[in-house]
Amino acid sequence: MLKCKILNEAFSRHKLIAFRTEKEEWGETIIGHVVGLEVGKITINEIDEYGIPIGFTTFKTDDILDIMIEDKTIRCLEILEKNQQLLSPEKSSTVWGIEEDIKNSLIDSITERKPIILFVKDGNTDDTNIIGFVKEMDDDCVLIELIDRYGEYDGRILIPIDTITGVRLDGQESNARWLLYQSRYNRDVSCPNR
Repeated sequence: MLKCKILNEAFSRHKLIAFRTEKEEWGETIIGHVVGLEVGKITINEIDEYGIPIGFTTFKTDDILDIMIEDKTIRCLEILEKNQQLLSPEKSSTVWGIEEDIKNSLIDSITERKPIILFVKDGNTDDTNIIGFVKEMDDDCVLIELIDRYGEYDGRILIPIDTITGVRLDGQESNARWLLYQSRYNRDVSCPNR
């Protein structure tokens, strides 16, 4: 059976896999390393979206609907998994609602060329998160080069500064995108501390 062959290969090579089962919620994907494979069941050491282990889960192999191997998400997670120590949320800091401090954070990030997270009012109850590099700014607006979750350049957005409610520096999500960006563009994968 092809499913068993793929699971055995992932187990023996300690490769990341992703799959869905009938038991999971809408589209939820389980990602991790196969750490146990017996007749009729599989045990996965699951990882989160930053490549950090979150525990062991056992499933019936018959419940697996599909298996993803070596796709873009898994390749990115392999990079993050190898660099977990650079994704600690302990160094993260956020400035909320103080316009002068927000502007100073934006100015500082222009020279550092490291992605930041902007929280921007968009008319809904929650702020929109914008992640990318500060390209340039004036007294009224900031131009952000967007970086997507795969570390790829994703265009630019001009944001009025008075709509920015917060700026997060060294957040897990922005650091993850930074690592992927560096890896994608053949840069040294290191994350400078602030």
